[in-house]
Amino acid sequence: MKKIGSFFCAICSAVALIGLFPPHALAQPEVSVEATVSETTIYTGERIQLSIRISGDFNNVSRPSLPNFQDGFRLLSNTPSTSRSYRYVNGQSSTSYTYSYQLIAQREGDHRIPPISVTIDGEEFTTDPIEVSIINRNESAKSQDEQQPDMFVQLEVSDNQPVTGQQIISDVVLYFQDGLEVNSYQPVPGWKAEGFWKEELNNRERPQANTTIINGVRYRKARLLQFALFPTKSGTLKVSPYKIIVSVRSTSRSRDDPFSSFFGGMGRNQQQIELESDPVTLDVQSLPSPEDDTYFGAVGSYNISREISTNKATEGESIEITTRVSGTGNIPLISKPEYELPEGLEVYEPQEASELNRGNRRISGTKTFTDVVIARSAGEYTVPEKEVAYFDPERDAYITQTLPALHFTVRPNPENIVQQDPRGSLPVSPVTGLASWTTLEEAPLVSYWWFWAGLFVPLCLLAIAYWQKSYFDRMTNDRAFARSQKASGTAADRLNQAVDLSEQGHIKQAYNMLQKAITGFIGDRLNLPEAGLSNEDYLQALKQNDIDAELVKNIRMLLDKCASISYAPEATHEYLKSHVGLAQSTLEKLKKVL
Repeated sequence: MKKIGSFFCAICSAVALIGLFPPHALAQPEVSVEATVSETTIYTGERIQLSIRISGDFNNVSRPSLPNFQDGFRLLSNTPSTSRSYRYVNGQSSTSYTYSYQLIAQREGDHRIPPISVTIDGEEFTTDPIEVSIINRNESAKSQDEQQPDMFVQLEVSDNQPVTGQQIISDVVLYFQDGLEVNSYQPVPGWKAEGFWKEELNNRERPQANTTIINGVRYRKARLLQFALFPTKSGTLKVSPYKIIVSVRSTSRSRDDPFSSFFGGMGRNQQQIELESDPVTLDVQSLPSPEDDTYFGAVGSYNISREISTNKATEGESIEITTRVSGTGNIPLISKPEYELPEGLEVYEPQEASELNRGNRRISGTKTFTDVVIARSAGEYTVPEKEVAYFDPERDAYITQTLPALHFTVRPNPENIVQQDPRGSLPVSPVTGLASWTTLEEAPLVSYWWFWAGLFVPLCLLAIAYWQKSYFDRMTNDRAFARSQKASGTAADRLNQAVDLSEQGHIKQAYNMLQKAITGFIGDRLNLPEAGLSNEDYLQALKQNDIDAELVKNIRMLLDKCASISYAPEATHEYLKSHVGLAQSTLEKLKKVL
């Protein structure tokens, strides 16, 4: 009995311990094998370091099986230098082994280091091949007779022949020769990238310098900034030059970390140098003509879904139909996919919300479109399924997805007044019986309503007249009060002007007037200066007045749309009217809280 009890306790303890850990903590980390070299462009006779890194959770690992390097490289020693590290994060252990070999470049040309195999716990893993360029030192020295700049900046794009709306990545890369120390850099404001919608990507890591050889001259290169560009039209477009100011000094220091003093202190030989990149020409291709009307302006890789807030509602209740577009591509520029709604619904202007991720060398995220509808009569309703399409540059084709049909039921509202009998009869019965006689008594004067009306009506009229005079005097003498009282009317006039300008074909001026309507209303209500404020100043003022964060978010979206219309694709009158409607509903909400 004692042994059985001990075994049972051990089983229970093991089960309890397993329950303490979440499923992801019990999952084993994936084993990975990666080969890297210290340089990808070198001179003949120079050494490079080949490193094979094995990471993950494993027990046994063999020494890498090196390939035949042929005549491009010579292996100095079959015995590698090794290093090992161990990590334990979130209940998950990971081990890392690194084997390093020294190679000497022997023959000029483009060479490939073949895949390297490693056996881990009895399973064979293989690395990817590595391309390395070897340059003849003597011929390179001859080419250096031509003067090469010590430092320059360059725009490097991921694709020189994109399609309209395709996301291309533009790196701002700094090149500098050995002996120069970079302390800091500062972009020159005003880079517009005409013809493109641009988004700056996150650049939180310190720049890392790598070696390269250009026209026989060895340079160190470091990516300083990164942007996502979206061409808004086809044809030959030029990415305008990018300017930065770099603080450098000349010094003799190690090549191992020329950026070790990045953002460091000023030296005696400190210089401020303004660098400007050359313009980059792109041949932007037109999108193929879609076969039907399913394309809604999205270019990239997306997942599109649609859902309804409830399947059962009561007459007069609002129902939200939400369409989400998630993925990677021109998310800031896409419009709402169009689909049919059943008859009998009161439809309000759709609302837009975006969540952008600017990391991982790309723009990704989700854009949400919300249609608010109200059913005025009971019954069964169906939003039919709809095919929508986006263009995928990787596949060079339109990809079609189907939005599912949505079904919902609207129940009668029990609070509605019951309709009268169609025959016109009243639901009452005559009262029969003996008549009772009463003697009327004379009532006092104060019991009559007209006595009190005659007493209080003149007082009320006098109070109203006094209030009107006070209001008129305050409107005349108190400018802040007058602006606040006229804010709604002024905003409505500007919205009407925006619609009129749009009907005349002046879309950009219309969006400018739409922006004035929003910022002017906020400024008038909060008594802000009438000029000289940015959109961010107005948003900050709303936050200081504890305005709902979701409402501030919608206002920010509207102001960003107005501010960026100069770089967006050509908008239509209907597109502007949707934003005017959204602005009207947003201003109505602001009236209640300001």
